[in-house]
This record gives sequence, C-alpha cells and structure tokens, in this order.
Amino acid sequence: MHRRKRRRLVAGLTMLVCVVAVCVCAGLWRHAQQAVPAYIGDAGASQGASSEQPPSSEPEPAQPVSIHMLAVGDNLIHDSIYEQAHARTGGSGYDFKPVYSRVRDLLRGADIGVINQETVLAGKVFKPSSYPLFNSPTEVGDAVVDMGFDVVNHANNHVLDKGVDGIEATLSYWDTQKDISVVGAYRNDEDLQNIRIVEREGIKTAHIGVTQWLNGLSLPKGTDYRLILADDTALIKQLITKAKEMSDVVVVSVHWGNENTFEVTSLQKQLAQDMIDWGADVIIGTHPHVLQSMEYLTRADGSRGFVAYSLGNFVSAQSRAYNMVAGILDVTLTKDPQSGKTEVANVGFLPTITHYGPNYSDIVIYPLSEYTDALASAHGVRRKDADFSLNYIDYVLQQTVPDAFLKKAA
Repeated sequence: MHRRKRRRLVAGLTMLVCVVAVCVCAGLWRHAQQAVPAYIGDAGASQGASSEQPPSSEPEPAQPVSIHMLAVGDNLIHDSIYEQAHARTGGSGYDFKPVYSRVRDLLRGADIGVINQETVLAGKVFKPSSYPLFNSPTEVGDAVVDMGFDVVNHANNHVLDKGVDGIEATLSYWDTQKDISVVGAYRNDEDLQNIRIVEREGIKTAHIGVTQWLNGLSLPKGTDYRLILADDTALIKQLITKAKEMSDVVVVSVHWGNENTFEVTSLQKQLAQDMIDWGADVIIGTHPHVLQSMEYLTRADGSRGFVAYSLGNFVSAQSRAYNMVAGILDVTLTKDPQSGKTEVANVGFLPTITHYGPNYSDIVIYPLSEYTDALASAHGVRRKDADFSLNYIDYVLQQTVPDAFLKKAA
C-alpha cells in the first residue's frame, strides 16, 4: 500500500505540473499577441489591431516639365566630304561618322534634334555629285541618324537637284529609318497636310519645312509631289494654324535670305513676324551659309516666339572663313501642367567650327570650346582668308549672335 500511495502521489504531482505549465504558456502566448505591432502580420491582423487611419493629405501639384530641342544648319555635302568618306572604307562604301565625331555625343543628348539636309540622298539611283547639282550617298543619312536627329528638313534650294526621282529616292531612303520625321518635301497634298508630330515627356512639337529658293528649278506640271514656298503665305498660315491645334509647340524650318551675308533681309523679318503671329513658336533659319542674328518676337497678346535667322553651315567644304563658323541652337521648351501652356523658356547657342587641312583634307566639326589657335592657324581656309583665327571667330559671333544667347561651352 505504501508503494501505491507513493505512485499516486507522484502521478498527481506530475499532472499538477503539466496543468500549471499549460496555463503559463497560454498566458504568455496571449501577452505576446497583444504586444505585436499592428503593421506586422497579414492584412486581417493589421486591420483588427487598430481602426485608426493615417491623416489624409492633398496630392502634390504637378511640376512643370522641360525638354531640350537642338537644331543645326546646312548639312552641305561637297565632293571633298564624300570622297574622304569613300576612302575610309577602302572604296567599298562611305563612312561619314568621323566628320561628326566631336559633336555626336552632344547632339545625342537632345530630346529632339532638327537638321537641314541640304543635299538629296539619292545615292541608290544617281552617282554622288557636288556643286551645283548635289546628290549624296544614303550613308549621309545613316550618320544623321547616328547623331540622334529626329526631324530632317529637305525644304531648300537643292531639293530639286535630281528632279522628282531624286526626291522619291530620298523619301524612300528615309522610309527605311525608324522614328525620323521628314519635312519640306512631300509626296502629295495628303502628305503635306500630315503634320509631323514629335512628342517627348508629354510635350508635342509640330514640324513644318518651307523654302524661299529652288535655284530656278520647279516641280514638273502634273506631279503629285509638293513643296512649301515662302511666298505661299496662305498655305503657310493654314499649316501653322493646323499644327497649333495639334501640338504644344510649332517649329518651322525655313530656307531663306541671301547667301554669304550677315544681314537679315526684310522678307525674312516680315515672314518671321507673320509666322510667329500665326502661331509658330520656334523658327529655324538656314540657307545663307553664314550665321545671322536671332531674337524673340512678340505677338499682339504679349506671348513670344523665337527666330534664328540662319544657323550657318553645320558642315561644308566651302572656301571662305565666314562659312566655317556656325553653331548648335539649344531651345528649352517648358510646359506648365496647370495651365497646359508651353513656352520657349530659354535659348542658348553653342558655336561650332568646320575644320579642314590643306586641300580640304580631314574635314571635321569642332565645338568652339575645343578649338585652338593652333588649329585655326593650320586651317586650309587660310589659303583665301589668312586672318582666320580665334579672334576672327569672335568677330563673326559678335556680328551675329547676341550675348544673351551665346554659350561658351556645352
């Protein structure tokens, strides 16, 4: 009996210990659950832990958005340029990219790039040719694409150098390139009325190409091809008005003025003011092969547009010192999401120099910030203009570009 009692006593104590242990564990579990923060665990636990919601706040107002549009002047491909490009490939093709190597990265940084392609790109149909009837290999276009240009203007005095066959070959080449908008040469009326729109960061830019000159040539009767001439002001006004309804910013590339003079003609001034009044916001002038002035023009309602009367030669193998000085126009376009209005918020101009050695050798474009007196003293243009130097370049810039727009470096 004594052993049985002892066994019963031990069993009872064991059961008591187990009961106590279970109770303690349960209490600790409930305490732990109460101590867990509401943001840890699944959604149901979080919602059950607290019914309080964070205080509501008004959304931040949308901030203005800005983009940069860069524009250059005449991409004028003389025989020296395409012969050097041909030699680089050993005669098996054309490589123009070294010509633009020193400005390529700068241009590729643009949101939108605009260039005047002075020569047709009908190299698949006609042999390359130089002045006075130009034709360039399509590899020129490849280099333009490589630099990041988005808008190519063909409204210029050389657009008919190879007739409508040259226009067709040029437009067919551009059809092979993605995301390139061609203005200034159109297949028909429908194509002309198809306003080219380039959109970046929610800002829509519309592009139109106009020329004053065709070098005495004209489209043949009965053709469907269309060009926009500077004296057809009714058509220009209609297109600008239409473009304004479709976009935030209207950009007109216009080939006008007189060659080899810094002077802006009365026609340029009048047409520029008219186009701004009709709704153009940026006018990119080309043709004189030299720099001309630039300015803001004001509309009757007080709003402004901007005109660069001539950006000079982006590249050429011309023979005079003033033809070597050109530049890159940098336009900041800023859109206010509250009002929906977009304005030309800032304009800068970065000078460039076309450089070559004796007999037009090794043609390349330099930003002025990288150009030196040593290079200037070795320029092949000194054969005709011995005073070409950094001082001469400064003189040209002082004659043409207001200080407010001049940028010394990128």
